[in-house]
Amino acid sequence: MELPRRSIPSMSGLIAFEATARHLSFSQAAKDLSLSQGAVSKRVRQLEQALGVSLLARNNHQVHLTEIGSSYLPEVRTLLGQLESSTRTLINRAQGKSAITIAVLPSFATHWLIPRLGGFRHLYPDILVNLKSRLRPFDLAAERMDGAFHFGTPHWPEAKVSPLFGEDLVPVASPEMLRASRANSPADLIEGPLLHLSSRPGLWCEWFEMAGHSFGQPPGGASYDQFSMIIAAAVHGQGAAIVPRFMVEAELRSGALSVVFDHPLKSERSYYFITPLHACSDPHVTAFNDWVGQCAAEYTRQGDAR
Repeated sequence: MELPRRSIPSMSGLIAFEATARHLSFSQAAKDLSLSQGAVSKRVRQLEQALGVSLLARNNHQVHLTEIGSSYLPEVRTLLGQLESSTRTLINRAQGKSAITIAVLPSFATHWLIPRLGGFRHLYPDILVNLKSRLRPFDLAAERMDGAFHFGTPHWPEAKVSPLFGEDLVPVASPEMLRASRANSPADLIEGPLLHLSSRPGLWCEWFEMAGHSFGQPPGGASYDQFSMIIAAAVHGQGAAIVPRFMVEAELRSGALSVVFDHPLKSERSYYFITPLHACSDPHVTAFNDWVGQCAAEYTRQGDAR
């Protein structure tokens, strides 16, 4: 049964609840919303009265989410996020601009896409590109995405798959670590601190085997869940990292990192740009897809020339 419109919670109450839940503080929420603490507290209380439930527990000037509040919060955040996105799209259209939303892998976007994105903006100043990070499989249509970058095999249901480039992984370390370790062969790296990607824990084993140094026990070392973290740790001398070469282009140019042994491990998977069927006829998405393909081809040519 649908709720009558008069029973739908007020937007001001939902905004006040989300801000308070995020900070677990009425005073911090008030600063965020440019309201008085009393105004924020009143709006949350009115929301709770309208719903007939307690969303926040208030004890000794401390605020905590109730069980119901914890389950309600993700839905509120999704609703506010959709409203924000729709409002931004409306404003952009009023200003004569169009926006596309692209799902990205965080490290791929940080180290490859974003440094090149200015080129797209120069060619298409009226197309705004919104990026949203996604690490796990998702439904492009359900999440209203106009495209996505994908690492894996060339398969995605109900979508056009455009190949970009493969992945070459190389071991890198800071100059200071290289001087201290004095590694003369790949086998010398086994004894040093190694950095691992938690979602691909076997990369070092694969690289050592490719370099002709297989061993029984996997090498130890700290584990991180994103390449960006591993790269930062390597720059600060915390260990050697095995990473896609394209992700450390800037660090290699600046000298912050060096390739320890230039024996790249070629991944069996590749990067692709995915266009859902509902967006294939959108000229803005097509322009972005074509531009990404040109950037990938240029990057591949540069790699071949190295």
